[in-house]
Amino acid sequence: MRKLLGPALAVLMVGAAPVAAQDPAELVTFDSRTYPGGLYTPFMPPPEAGSPATILGILRLPGGEARVPAVILAHGCSGLSGTEHYWARTLRDAGIATFQVNSFSGRGIASICRGTQPINMASVMTDVYRALAVLAAHPRIDGQRVALMGFSFGGRTALWASHPRFRERYAAGPLRFAAHIAVYPASCYIRLADEGSIADVPIRILHGTDDDWTPIAACRDYAARLRGLGKDIVLVEYAGAAHSFDSPAVPARWEIPDVMNPGGCVFTERDGRLLDAAGDEARIDSPCVVRGGSVGQNPAARQQATADVLAFLGGVFGMR
Repeated sequence: MRKLLGPALAVLMVGAAPVAAQDPAELVTFDSRTYPGGLYTPFMPPPEAGSPATILGILRLPGGEARVPAVILAHGCSGLSGTEHYWARTLRDAGIATFQVNSFSGRGIASICRGTQPINMASVMTDVYRALAVLAAHPRIDGQRVALMGFSFGGRTALWASHPRFRERYAAGPLRFAAHIAVYPASCYIRLADEGSIADVPIRILHGTDDDWTPIAACRDYAARLRGLGKDIVLVEYAGAAHSFDSPAVPARWEIPDVMNPGGCVFTERDGRLLDAAGDEARIDSPCVVRGGSVGQNPAARQQATADVLAFLGGVFGMR
């Protein structure tokens, strides 16, 4: 189901940031699945464990009639925010369609940052694969040129969606993403058993050196391990940048004392479960998980990241 947001609608509030009338977009709902449990357990539940869900997305198309590439945007732990809206407009203005997937609203979730509302990773993985199928069927979009870009919690989705076993379990068909972009992903501290078995497509990680919510050190190690296996993965570092450095909607520095912060954890997949360093099942209240983190926009880093992403996608999509 699609509904056009036109000039008659002054402002539509989605998450923490508005879609304004001068920025027309389509609301698109699509079928997905909701899986029981929390972030880490059960890990990779079988497809039959899911129940039907209706998910909302925001589609923006460049002008004209030609078929265009697209980027699916996966949000962070607070849902759709100024971060995703910034990238949606920026990419659309560069001639790339965007589709912001709202994995929370259709499930009655406001935020998972504090660990009070659970969502299984299988649910959000299913969302982005189903969104890929929706875009591939759109007459204006080239289904062979669709990338996945995610932020923090959504950055984990962007990286894990590159694994064939997740696609085989949760996707609706054989479609694959042309590239994966993870921005300060909340996943580098989690070592999957098959972390080297990712798709042979380009992967980029964008990360600030001053991030205290998802510290960069684990992503340096992760990228180095995959490069050692011959994978096309690059970690791009932005000096002095904090978590959410690319968002125009947060202050230059904002301390958030009660959010979950697993940045000091080391979780490893063994025998189909995610375990902590002591060998116990990983949980949102594992001993390594602390409280508190900070965010902060950095205009210089945002400008450089924008140039880096546009140059990268220009190459991936074959755009001039």
